[in-house]
Amino acid sequence: MKKFLISFLLLISFLGSEHAFSQNRIQTDSQLAFGYFRDKEYQPAASLFFNLHKATRSKTYFNYYIDCLIQLENFQEAEKAIKKEIKKNPDDRSFLIALGFLYKKAGENEKHLNQYNKVLDKLIPVKSQITSIANSFISKREYDYAIKTYLKGREILKQDHVFHLELANVFLSQRDFEKMVSEYLLALTIDPNLNKQIQNRLQSALLQDINSSLDPILKNQLLQKIQTQSDNLAFKELLLWYFMQKKQFKAAFTQARSLDLLKNEDGTRLLALANAARTNHDYETALKCFQLVIDKGESAPKYLSAQMGDLETRYQTLEEQNSYSKDVWIELSERYQKFFETEANYLKAISSVIQYAHINSFYLLNPDKSIELLERTLAKKGINSLNKSRLKLELADTKLFADDKWDAILLYSQIEKSNRNNELGFDAKFKKAKVSYYMGEVIWAKAQLDALKGSTSKLIANDAISLSQLISDNTTLDTSYTAIKLYAAADFLIYQRKDSLAILKFEDLLKNHTGHSLSDEAYFKLYEIYYKANKMDLANEALDAIVNEHPYESIAAKALFVQAELFEKLQKPEKAKENYKTIVTEYPDSIFSVDARKRLEAFRK
Repeated sequence: MKKFLISFLLLISFLGSEHAFSQNRIQTDSQLAFGYFRDKEYQPAASLFFNLHKATRSKTYFNYYIDCLIQLENFQEAEKAIKKEIKKNPDDRSFLIALGFLYKKAGENEKHLNQYNKVLDKLIPVKSQITSIANSFISKREYDYAIKTYLKGREILKQDHVFHLELANVFLSQRDFEKMVSEYLLALTIDPNLNKQIQNRLQSALLQDINSSLDPILKNQLLQKIQTQSDNLAFKELLLWYFMQKKQFKAAFTQARSLDLLKNEDGTRLLALANAARTNHDYETALKCFQLVIDKGESAPKYLSAQMGDLETRYQTLEEQNSYSKDVWIELSERYQKFFETEANYLKAISSVIQYAHINSFYLLNPDKSIELLERTLAKKGINSLNKSRLKLELADTKLFADDKWDAILLYSQIEKSNRNNELGFDAKFKKAKVSYYMGEVIWAKAQLDALKGSTSKLIANDAISLSQLISDNTTLDTSYTAIKLYAAADFLIYQRKDSLAILKFEDLLKNHTGHSLSDEAYFKLYEIYYKANKMDLANEALDAIVNEHPYESIAAKALFVQAELFEKLQKPEKAKENYKTIVTEYPDSIFSVDARKRLEAFRK
């Protein structure tokens, strides 16, 4: 009995190893076969696919085997193989389609059509089989017959509203957008719950629509449906989705407002549109959306979010406009103050606290008020670590603005330590390096900046590289570092919004360090200050100095481009064109060359 048991176990082990060997062989041969097929070596590929199909009975291997025979124009062998499978699998119509496709490839058109029509004639009213046969036609790119299959399927099933999504997919393959959209909208007529699914499919279609020919078709058919089937709000939702995909936020607003009203919503839809519009700098539409939600009243669940969004949008608008008008910032500060008078729980509005603090320090020049607000908020319990770090970062920025450099460094260090390897930590590290730079410790600053070159944040990494390069380029020959320290001190005065003092520093650098490599950079800083103050003549003079005195510096092309934009703003198109031409001809390798060409082409139109 013991010997029998041992023998039995050895047999099982042997059979298991044979099975493993067989599986390994199939995997190896499969990889080899597909490799031959990709390399268009159809003869060895056919042999391998034939053996693989014989061993596994996989239809995939069989289809590739037939494809190889077709490529080799061995139509007779292919016909023989397919007919053999038809006999073995009489209920599988895909082999009948494969035979028709073979006849088509062999040029036997009558046989090929007869075979396909035979498949349609034998169609039975079973939805799964109809779908399977249509998919077989689609796999052969026989889209017309796939459409005929679905249409006949509707007929024999006696159901007029089946296969809408399937037919739409086929029409997409044919790029027949009119019929595709029509089928999708018919499906939506029957079942409004398909809206999300249809949106996903249309998104794919819009991405494939290089010539934008789908846009007017979709828009027009949707507008027609909204007029004729006003009770079906799914069409309005789809039109809203379409407008948002095309970033047409003003048109989207009309639909979102209508849906919010008709469905008596809480404003969620309007907030989503507001945030999308704001992200894409359509602040007017964003403010309209936020206001509609605010108008729902304090008891509305999205009231606080809408108020915060409204304030942030106004803040972003002024920042983007580079507005230094004190009056508009005072007005916005008062809006924030009024908000905090009614919303006592600061923890719900950390972003608003940070923005309010930034306005008071950097635009209204009242850092003490901002420091008091930020420290009072930080003292509250229940603030999560991320928001605590965000508040500390603004506090550090404000301390630096108030010339408390060591306090700022301490706060930046704390943030960096608690946010290792994330963007907030990298930002704090970069700002700490800038403090060293402002203090004239340029070599130490460069070492810190170089450590940030591999930051995961591209923006921070680029800023670090740029400042490191500035230090490197302007300290090689000037071992006293006098000029770079003067430049850094002027840069810090700009940070503190002390532009008039910064101008004096830059003028001191240009006067007492004539011909220094920092001269072009100093002139560009002067341009930025004068432009911000709307002193366009002085701004233009600073750019002229770069172009005329430092034509071989890397900043020269940038100065020419910026000056051209300034000329356009001042309604001097001929001078702008001259600058663009100079960039194209004399600075062809500059990053501004491509845009200069585009601007010149725009002038010619």
